Amino acid sequence: MAYKINNTFGTLLVTLADGTIDTASTDLTLFGKGYAGFGEKLNENFIKVLENFNNTSSPANKLQGQLWFDQTNKQINVYTGNKWKPVGSTTNSTTAPTNAVKGDLWFDTANTQLYVYTGTAWTLIGPTSVAGSGVTQVITETVQDNTGVFRSILKLVTQDTVVGVVSNLAFTPSSSETNAAALIAAGFTSVAQGIQLSSTVSSAKFRGTATDSDALGGAAASTFLKSTENDTTTGSLNIQNDTGLKIGAGNDVEMSMTGDDFTIANVTSNGNIIFKVKDGGVTKTVLTMAGDTGDVRISGNLTIDGDTVTSNTSTLTVEDNIIELNRNVSSNSGMPNYSGLKVNRGETSVATEQDLYWVWDETFADDGTTIHGNAGGAWTAFKSGGIGGQEMGAPTLVDIRANVIHATSTAAQYADLAERYEADCELEIGEVVVLGGQAEITKCKKELSNEVFGVVSESPAFLMNAQAGNNDTHPMIALKGRVLVKVKGCGNAGDRIVSAGNGEAKVVNLDECNHFNVLGRLIKTKYNEETALTECVIGVK
Repeated sequence: MAYKINNTFGTLLVTLADGTIDTASTDLTLFGKGYAGFGEKLNENFIKVLENFNNTSSPANKLQGQLWFDQTNKQINVYTGNKWKPVGSTTNSTTAPTNAVKGDLWFDTANTQLYVYTGTAWTLIGPTSVAGSGVTQVITETVQDNTGVFRSILKLVTQDTVVGVVSNLAFTPSSSETNAAALIAAGFTSVAQGIQLSSTVSSAKFRGTATDSDALGGAAASTFLKSTENDTTTGSLNIQNDTGLKIGAGNDVEMSMTGDDFTIANVTSNGNIIFKVKDGGVTKTVLTMAGDTGDVRISGNLTIDGDTVTSNTSTLTVEDNIIELNRNVSSNSGMPNYSGLKVNRGETSVATEQDLYWVWDETFADDGTTIHGNAGGAWTAFKSGGIGGQEMGAPTLVDIRANVIHATSTAAQYADLAERYEADCELEIGEVVVLGGQAEITKCKKELSNEVFGVVSESPAFLMNAQAGNNDTHPMIALKGRVLVKVKGCGNAGDRIVSAGNGEAKVVNLDECNHFNVLGRLIKTKYNEETALTECVIGVK
């Protein structure tokens, strides 16, 4: 049966199986029931306890309360649970011991000083005049000057730092003598007559009230500005306090710095800030900031050389008749591609947040005729997502809405005339429709139908009744012009097409045609039999 080994407090240290030993839990050998040769290990345990683990190094598997004889220092130690503590003598080391308890003694072997631990810090017992121990006192010292003569001085020392020297005469310390060299290192390359403070101690100065001074900052008192008299200065005036500079009997004008911001303020109620210049000997007001309204008035021309001007008003009013853009362009070669107005609509994450433009598009090329105006460009409405952060990164044409447009029409991108009609079913581009059904139109399901009405258009050149609905509920029906039609079977250019059922069309012979069933004609020859979107012209016989 395994042994359970507990310490004095009843805490389990180790469970020993029969016939085994343990040397890791403690610095003794613990052996289990039936271990052969246990007598040798038991006797060795007695010897270790008798010798208090005599060794030059401390036991590795120490327990709280264990004793160890330090062979090197010939000193008995006890383990406190945190460290080995000398018993009945001081701790001898060059650095302060850690994990000390109140009343511990430490002998500083580096400075030959004795300390006691108060429970919070090590307090020097003595001697107190050893450098590095935190000496604070006036020390009498003899130093050699650079002529070989020894001079007596008083050193003012605080926490081992020399903050001042008192001397009855001025001299230069020698760099070869020990005390003099130390004095130079403390900031005294030369010793002045009287009391002198160290140049190496930060902010060391005499403080209090003085009745007189030979010089302020090395300058005569007569060179300083007086607050009680009118005065001038040839130097710069630097005010580093946040309250800044105040002008006027009632401190009416304030000039101050807050962080990186510079502020000029007239704190008098309704008081103006006025900027004046002398133009040819005549004083003129060029800028007035009105205190009663907050308005800014500029007397004279205003020129802005920056790239961006931002106006945060809800409405911008311009009294001039003409607003000129690209004033710096001296020739057509320097003209930018786009010049005009931009409407910012957001972050371009969706179509309704893309930026909008009404611009003169310099890239548009007309045909050079007087019909087009021959201006080398065109007024254009764009939207742009700004691909890559670039203005007009992806320009796309947008609608222009108006009541009546007076213009000369010369071209259109598409070629059919269409109108929106309500459909009773889902329709696809190019399908043939008839009037009727459950709504205004429906898909043509008959062959050679005399009721054929039109074809579903994709992009009409002119759309009527555009606001009636969308493409799902009110598709655009081409009534005349060039349009794609679902045509099945082959045919030659010019052949007439009629309905073929299921919304499709087909080519027919003349003997099958009549005035009512002809939808239109093929524009180009169709070679394949499969149903395909084919360009046709409808509304012709």
